[in-house]
Amino acid sequence: MTRAKPRILIRGAGELASAAAHELHVNGLGRILMLERRYPKAVRRNVCFSEAVFTSVQHVQGVAARLASDTEQVEFINRLGDVAVAVVPLEAALSQWKPDVFIEAAMLRQNWGLSRSLARIVIALGPGYVAGRDCHAVVDTFRGPQVGAVLEDTGEHLIEEPPAEIMGFASERVLKAARDGVFFTPAKIGDEVERGERIGTVVSVYGVDDFRRGVPIDSSYAVTVRISGVVRGLLRDGVPVSQGDKIGDVDPRGKTEDLNHISDKAHRVAEGVHEALVGLLRQNRRGEQAG
Repeated sequence: MTRAKPRILIRGAGELASAAAHELHVNGLGRILMLERRYPKAVRRNVCFSEAVFTSVQHVQGVAARLASDTEQVEFINRLGDVAVAVVPLEAALSQWKPDVFIEAAMLRQNWGLSRSLARIVIALGPGYVAGRDCHAVVDTFRGPQVGAVLEDTGEHLIEEPPAEIMGFASERVLKAARDGVFFTPAKIGDEVERGERIGTVVSVYGVDDFRRGVPIDSSYAVTVRISGVVRGLLRDGVPVSQGDKIGDVDPRGKTEDLNHISDKAHRVAEGVHEALVGLLRQNRRGEQAG
């Protein structure tokens, strides 16, 4: 009798979550459902399955993700050979879809209540979680020689990871929201920009209707780039933001080949998730045989 592939629920569909889903899918490790918010905040949208929330279908390096209106559609999407993405509460997905594996990949950097009781196998990405207490395995997401390593302990006091340095630029590459509002932009990923160029506007929620009608308003501010280069990541036009949210990033190298490819870091994290899942599945099967 053929063993059914496990149901894998991934919370989040941003860059690292999408890389993990891609890795698990192409290796046939399970049927996948990813949970996203109504307005995803991934900036490297070309390689994020979260885009399916806006476009219904998103392709990343040969793998398709399709938007499910509810958990009942997930099985159909999985039978098509695709990854499912849904905007449903976590509690509903857990109770209605009943996953065998839960992967926390929302990158909150703090434990919101993650517990090993959520599924037979629980894996978490990044700092904020401790293997053996909060989950069964933690995968290191901090850029460096250990990225992608399966950890026994995260070291809960890891510092916030700085942006990657490219041509001597690090924090200058990143665009963040200075206050709450809605981000509007005519720019696209892949656009070439010059230092000081305006690529968008954050408008107070209360001024959005006026802004859309072209009425000048005081409750807005321009989003300008601090270095010249190419837009590597950018939020979608019309997405609500909170102060401190990442809006986009600029690659100072100019034209780049990797706008539609999973990054080296994300690929290594995905390999770590693969390693952790295979190891835990083997442990569970050995336990079942022993029992």
